[in-house]
Amino acid sequence: MSDRISPLQGHTDPRIVAAGQGEAGVVLSERPIVSLVQVAAWPDSLEQVEDALASLTHCAPPQRPSGSSSREATTIMAIGPGRFLIESGDPALPDKLGAVIGADLGAVTDLGHARCCIRVTGPKATWVLAKGLALDLDIERFPPLEVAQSVIHEVGVLVRRISADSFDLYVFRGFALSFWDWLTEAASETGYRVDPPGSA
Repeated sequence: MSDRISPLQGHTDPRIVAAGQGEAGVVLSERPIVSLVQVAAWPDSLEQVEDALASLTHCAPPQRPSGSSSREATTIMAIGPGRFLIESGDPALPDKLGAVIGADLGAVTDLGHARCCIRVTGPKATWVLAKGLALDLDIERFPPLEVAQSVIHEVGVLVRRISADSFDLYVFRGFALSFWDWLTEAASETGYRVDPPGSA
C-alpha cells in the first residue's frame, strides 16, 4: 500500500448513510495508488514502447484505443494515441520504465503523486455516476475494461469500468476532496456505504 498521505484522509472513514429501507445502493472506497506512470510513445516508436511495456510488466498493452488490460498487480490503460497510463503495485515502476524507455522512444512521467483513485461499486453505481458524467454508460457502449477521460462536477476524471456495476475513478489529488463531496452527495439519494481505504 502507498505511504502517501491521502487527500481524503479523515473523510473516508467507514460508515453507512442510509436512504430509506434496504441496503446501500453504492459502495465507495479510496483505492491507494502505489505507482502510476504515464508513457507517451513517439509516432515511429509505438511498437517498441509496447514491447518494452509488455516485457517489463508482463502485461500486454490494450489493443483498443480506449481499452485497458490487467495482469496481477498491473493495469495498463490506453488514454490516447500512443499514450498509456500504467498502475502497478511496484513502487519502483517509474524508474524501471524510465530505464527501458529512453527519450529516443518516448516520455515517461511519474503521476503517482498527482492522482487519487476512488472505486464506486453497487447496483446504483451507474445511476449515481450518470448524474454528473457526460458519457453513455450503457454496458454495450461502455463495456468492462473500457477507459474514458471526462469531467464530473468540473473535475477532470479518468473512468475505467471494472464490471457492470464497478468503476475506478482517477482524479487530480488537488480536487479529490471536492470530488468526494459531490460523489457522496450524489449517492445520498440511493444510500451509500464507505469501506476502508484499500479494501477494494
